Amino acid sequence: MIWALHGFLGNAADWNPFREQLEAASGAELRAVNLFDRPLAEETPARWAVRFTRSVRNLDSSPILLGYSLGGRLALHALLEQPRLFSAAIIVSAGLGVEGEAERQKRRVVDDSWAARFESDDWSSVIESWNAQPVFGGSGALLPRQESDFDRQALTTALRWWSPAVQEPLGARLPEIETPILWIAGERDATYAEQGRRAVELLPRAELWIAPDAGHRVPWDVPEEFTARVGGFLS
Repeated sequence: MIWALHGFLGNAADWNPFREQLEAASGAELRAVNLFDRPLAEETPARWAVRFTRSVRNLDSSPILLGYSLGGRLALHALLEQPRLFSAAIIVSAGLGVEGEAERQKRRVVDDSWAARFESDDWSSVIESWNAQPVFGGSGALLPRQESDFDRQALTTALRWWSPAVQEPLGARLPEIETPILWIAGERDATYAEQGRRAVELLPRAELWIAPDAGHRVPWDVPEEFTARVGGFLS
Protein backbone atom coordinates (compact mmCIF):
# COMPACT_ATOMS: atom_id res chain seq x y z
CA MET A 1 0.00 0.00 0.00
CA ILE A 2 0.91 3.66 -0.42
CA TRP A 3 0.43 5.23 3.01
CA ALA A 4 -0.35 8.89 2.28
CA LEU A 5 -0.05 11.57 4.97
CA HIS A 6 -1.62 14.98 4.30
CA GLY A 7 -0.47 18.36 5.59
CA PHE A 8 -1.80 20.52 8.38
CA LEU A 9 -5.39 21.56 7.70
CA GLY A 10 -5.59 18.72 5.22
CA ASN A 11 -7.57 15.50 5.07
CA ALA A 12 -7.54 12.13 3.35
CA ALA A 13 -9.56 13.41 0.38
CA ASP A 14 -6.65 15.64 -0.67
CA TRP A 15 -5.03 12.59 -2.29
CA ASN A 16 -8.07 11.56 -4.35
CA PRO A 17 -6.99 13.36 -7.55
CA PHE A 18 -3.82 11.26 -7.67
CA ARG A 19 -5.17 7.91 -6.51
CA GLU A 20 -5.88 6.19 -9.82
CA GLN A 21 -2.58 7.01 -11.53
CA LEU A 22 -0.39 6.33 -8.50
CA GLU A 23 -2.07 2.99 -7.89
CA ALA A 24 -1.57 2.06 -11.54
CA ALA A 25 2.11 3.07 -11.46
CA SER A 26 2.92 1.27 -8.23
CA GLY A 27 0.54 -1.68 -8.33
CA ALA A 28 -0.37 -0.78 -4.76
CA GLU A 29 -3.52 0.54 -3.11
CA LEU A 30 -3.33 4.14 -1.89
CA ARG A 31 -4.37 4.35 1.75
CA ALA A 32 -4.88 7.97 2.78
CA VAL A 33 -4.52 8.49 6.53
CA ASN A 34 -6.87 11.11 8.01
CA LEU A 35 -5.00 12.74 10.89
CA PHE A 36 -7.57 15.29 12.06
CA ASP A 37 -10.96 13.61 12.15
CA ARG A 38 -10.60 12.64 15.83
CA PRO A 39 -8.64 13.81 18.89
CA LEU A 40 -4.90 13.27 18.85
CA ALA A 41 -2.71 11.95 21.63
CA GLU A 42 -0.42 14.56 23.14
CA GLU A 43 2.78 13.00 21.85
CA THR A 44 5.83 14.07 19.87
CA PRO A 45 6.28 13.13 16.20
CA ALA A 46 8.79 10.50 17.29
CA ARG A 47 6.26 8.82 19.59
CA TRP A 48 3.57 9.03 16.90
CA ALA A 49 5.98 7.28 14.52
CA VAL A 50 6.36 4.33 16.90
CA ARG A 51 2.61 3.67 16.83
CA PHE A 52 2.24 4.36 13.13
CA THR A 53 5.05 2.07 11.99
CA ARG A 54 3.81 -0.72 14.27
CA SER A 55 0.40 -0.49 12.59
CA VAL A 56 1.90 -0.42 9.10
CA ARG A 57 4.15 -3.40 9.83
CA ASN A 58 1.17 -5.44 11.02
CA LEU A 59 -0.89 -4.70 7.92
CA ASP A 60 1.50 -4.36 4.99
CA SER A 61 4.48 -6.41 3.84
CA SER A 62 5.80 -3.88 1.32
CA PRO A 63 4.60 -0.38 2.27
CA ILE A 64 5.34 2.85 0.42
CA LEU A 65 5.23 6.17 2.25
CA LEU A 66 4.00 9.51 0.87
CA GLY A 67 3.96 12.65 3.00
CA TYR A 68 3.26 16.31 2.30
CA SER A 69 4.42 19.21 4.53
CA LEU A 70 3.47 18.21 8.10
CA GLY A 71 2.81 14.74 6.72
CA GLY A 72 6.30 14.79 5.23
CA ARG A 73 7.85 15.53 8.62
CA LEU A 74 5.82 12.73 10.19
CA ALA A 75 6.92 10.46 7.36
CA LEU A 76 10.58 11.24 8.09
CA HIS A 77 10.07 10.25 11.71
CA ALA A 78 8.50 6.98 10.55
CA LEU A 79 11.47 6.32 8.28
CA LEU A 80 13.86 6.98 11.15
CA GLU A 81 11.87 4.75 13.48
CA GLN A 82 11.97 1.85 10.99
CA PRO A 83 14.73 2.55 8.40
CA ARG A 84 14.08 -0.71 6.50
CA LEU A 85 10.31 -1.00 6.74
CA PHE A 86 9.27 1.03 3.68
CA SER A 87 10.15 -0.02 0.15
CA ALA A 88 10.08 3.61 -1.09
CA ALA A 89 9.09 7.07 0.10
CA ILE A 90 8.04 10.39 -1.42
CA ILE A 91 8.59 13.47 0.74
CA VAL A 92 6.93 16.70 -0.45
CA SER A 93 7.58 20.24 0.87
CA ALA A 94 8.89 19.03 4.22
CA GLY A 95 11.30 20.74 6.60
CA LEU A 96 14.00 19.23 8.76
CA GLY A 97 13.08 21.03 11.98
CA VAL A 98 14.28 24.20 13.67
CA GLU A 99 17.86 24.44 14.88
CA GLY A 100 18.98 26.76 17.66
CA GLU A 101 17.11 27.28 20.92
CA ALA A 102 16.24 30.93 20.22
CA GLU A 103 14.69 30.05 16.86
CA ARG A 104 12.89 27.08 18.37
CA GLN A 105 11.36 29.31 21.04
CA LYS A 106 10.17 31.78 18.41
CA ARG A 107 8.49 28.97 16.50
CA ARG A 108 6.81 27.67 19.66
CA VAL A 109 5.29 31.11 20.23
CA VAL A 110 4.00 31.26 16.66
CA ASP A 111 2.48 27.78 16.78
CA ASP A 112 0.92 28.38 20.20
CA SER A 113 -0.72 31.49 18.78
CA TRP A 114 -2.14 29.54 15.84
CA ALA A 115 -3.33 26.81 18.23
CA ALA A 116 -5.26 29.37 20.27
CA ARG A 117 -6.92 30.67 17.11
CA PHE A 118 -7.92 27.21 15.92
CA GLU A 119 -9.41 26.52 19.34
CA SER A 120 -11.84 29.43 19.44
CA ASP A 121 -11.70 31.86 16.48
CA ASP A 122 -14.36 32.09 13.80
CA TRP A 123 -13.60 29.25 11.39
CA SER A 124 -13.69 31.23 8.14
CA SER A 125 -11.48 33.93 9.64
CA VAL A 126 -8.75 31.58 10.79
CA ILE A 127 -8.80 29.65 7.49
CA GLU A 128 -8.39 32.89 5.55
CA SER A 129 -5.48 33.92 7.77
CA TRP A 130 -3.84 30.50 7.48
CA ASN A 131 -3.93 30.56 3.69
CA ALA A 132 -2.54 34.12 3.66
CA GLN A 133 0.78 33.04 5.19
CA PRO A 134 3.87 33.84 3.08
CA VAL A 135 4.82 30.17 2.78
CA PHE A 136 1.74 29.65 0.57
CA GLY A 137 2.35 32.80 -1.47
CA GLY A 138 3.26 30.87 -4.61
CA SER A 139 0.36 28.44 -4.34
CA GLY A 140 -3.38 28.49 -4.71
CA ALA A 141 -5.79 27.36 -2.01
CA LEU A 142 -6.62 23.70 -1.58
CA LEU A 143 -10.13 22.29 -1.53
CA PRO A 144 -12.62 24.15 0.69
CA ARG A 145 -12.07 23.40 4.37
CA GLN A 146 -15.35 22.85 6.20
CA GLU A 147 -15.29 23.01 9.99
CA SER A 148 -17.42 19.87 10.16
CA ASP A 149 -14.61 17.87 8.52
CA PHE A 150 -12.18 18.49 11.39
CA ASP A 151 -11.79 17.95 15.08
CA ARG A 152 -10.61 21.36 16.30
CA GLN A 153 -8.88 19.83 19.29
CA ALA A 154 -6.87 17.60 16.95
CA LEU A 155 -5.70 20.67 15.03
CA THR A 156 -4.62 22.49 18.17
CA THR A 157 -2.86 19.41 19.53
CA ALA A 158 -0.96 19.02 16.27
CA LEU A 159 0.17 22.64 16.35
CA ARG A 160 1.50 22.25 19.88
CA TRP A 161 2.91 18.73 19.80
CA TRP A 162 3.96 18.30 16.16
CA SER A 163 5.52 21.75 15.80
CA PRO A 164 8.95 21.89 14.15
CA ALA A 165 10.06 23.48 17.41
CA VAL A 166 9.11 20.32 19.34
CA GLN A 167 10.68 17.72 17.07
CA GLU A 168 14.41 17.20 17.15
CA PRO A 169 16.24 18.64 14.11
CA LEU A 170 16.45 15.75 11.67
CA GLY A 171 19.38 16.64 9.41
CA ALA A 172 22.05 14.78 11.37
CA ARG A 173 19.98 11.57 11.39
CA LEU A 174 19.08 11.39 7.69
CA PRO A 175 22.05 9.11 6.84
CA GLU A 176 20.30 6.41 8.92
CA ILE A 177 17.46 6.11 6.39
CA GLU A 178 18.03 3.31 3.89
CA THR A 179 14.75 3.72 1.98
CA PRO A 180 14.88 5.03 -1.62
CA ILE A 181 13.36 8.51 -1.49
CA LEU A 182 12.03 11.00 -4.01
CA TRP A 183 12.17 14.46 -2.37
CA ILE A 184 9.99 17.14 -3.94
CA ALA A 185 9.80 20.90 -3.44
CA GLY A 186 8.35 23.77 -5.45
CA GLU A 187 10.52 26.12 -7.47
CA ARG A 188 8.78 29.15 -5.93
CA ASP A 189 9.11 27.76 -2.41
CA ALA A 190 12.71 28.82 -1.79
CA THR A 191 12.93 27.80 1.88
CA TYR A 192 11.70 24.26 1.34
CA ALA A 193 13.60 23.85 -1.91
CA GLU A 194 16.78 24.56 0.05
CA GLN A 195 15.70 22.08 2.73
CA GLY A 196 15.26 19.50 -0.01
CA ARG A 197 18.72 20.12 -1.42
CA ARG A 198 20.25 19.71 2.01
CA ALA A 199 18.26 16.55 2.70
CA VAL A 200 19.25 14.83 -0.53
CA GLU A 201 22.92 15.51 0.17
CA LEU A 202 22.55 13.67 3.49
CA LEU A 203 20.28 10.78 2.48
CA PRO A 204 22.03 7.63 1.16
CA ARG A 205 19.44 6.84 -1.55
CA ALA A 206 17.54 9.94 -2.61
CA GLU A 207 16.80 12.08 -5.62
CA LEU A 208 15.43 15.62 -5.74
CA TRP A 209 12.80 17.12 -7.98
CA ILE A 210 12.31 20.88 -7.85
CA ALA A 211 8.92 21.32 -9.50
CA PRO A 212 8.79 24.22 -12.00
CA ASP A 213 5.97 26.76 -11.57
CA ALA A 214 5.02 25.36 -8.16
CA GLY A 215 4.94 26.79 -4.65
CA HIS A 216 4.60 24.94 -1.36
CA ARG A 217 1.52 22.97 -2.45
CA VAL A 218 3.29 21.15 -5.27
CA PRO A 219 0.82 18.28 -5.87
CA TRP A 220 -2.10 20.68 -6.30
CA ASP A 221 -0.14 23.41 -8.11
CA VAL A 222 1.10 21.08 -10.86
CA PRO A 223 -0.98 17.89 -10.51
CA GLU A 224 -0.14 16.33 -13.87
CA GLU A 225 3.59 16.84 -13.47
CA PHE A 226 3.49 15.63 -9.87
CA THR A 227 1.61 12.47 -10.77
CA ALA A 228 3.92 11.72 -13.69
CA ARG A 229 7.07 12.25 -11.62
CA VAL A 230 5.91 10.20 -8.65
CA GLY A 231 4.44 7.52 -10.92
CA GLY A 232 7.75 7.22 -12.74
CA PHE A 233 9.62 6.90 -9.47
CA LEU A 234 7.29 4.20 -8.16
CA SER A 235 7.26 2.19 -11.39
